[in-house]
Formats: sequence, C-alpha cells, structure tokens
Amino acid sequence: MELKKRSEFPENELWDLTALYQDQEDFLRAIEKTREEINEFVRNYKGNLHTFEDFEAAFAVFEQIQIQLSHIGNYSFMPQTTDFGDEAFAEIAQAGMDFETWASVELSFFDDALVEADEEVLERLGQLPHLTYAIRQAKIKKPTT
Repeated sequence: MELKKRSEFPENELWDLTALYQDQEDFLRAIEKTREEINEFVRNYKGNLHTFEDFEAAFAVFEQIQIQLSHIGNYSFMPQTTDFGDEAFAEIAQAGMDFETWASVELSFFDDALVEADEEVLERLGQLPHLTYAIRQAKIKKPTT
C-alpha cells in the first residue's frame, strides 16, 4: 500500500493550521517575536528571582512564553507528519526544533532558580492553583539536606 502525499488529499481532509499561524512567514515571525520575548525574560529575571513577588511576576511572563512555544512546536511538527518527503515541511520542522532547543537552553535558568528558591517562597507559590505542578516538580528536584 502506497502512502498518499499530502498534496493528493482534498483540502477539507487536512489539518487546518491557520488557527496557529496563517502561513510559514507568519510562523517564522512568531519564532522571532518569541525569541525577543525570551531574551527580554532572561534580561529581566536571570539572577533576579528571590522573592515570592519576583517569581509570581516571572511566572506570568513565563506562562505566555510557554504557550507560544507550544504553538510553535505544534505548527512545526504537524505538517511534516503528513508528508515526510516534502522539503518545505522538513524546513518548517527543522526551524521549530532548532528554536525549541535554543529556547530550552535560554530558559533553563528559571528551573534552576525555582529549585534554589527558599522553601517559604515555594510554599506561597504552591498555594496558587495554576503553579501547583511546577512547584511540586521544583521541590522534587531540590537537594535534601
């Protein structure tokens, strides 16, 4: 059984990715915008996370960045799964993977800061329902004394 190319399917049977980005150019602009937001996040918060208020403010920005990273990851992955032979889809996938790797490295300081945070700060953050999982993970990674 031969696999059909994506181009051989009717448009109504394909994923509509326009809810994420209108086209590849829109996707690439989103990568650059998110890159700028990550650079700003690093400038504002790396080495500056000490209090509950610091972390609370950082989480508000971090959560928005994570949403953008999710959109970028989904958009970059989905087209190629429909036609692995399409070079344009491979380029989109590569751009997404390269960006996600870069973003992960740049944002890694945030996880480290959470692990190093005072227990009192983590307790207060953990009382915020939307942060429960992240704080639980930070506590698991915290070295025991």
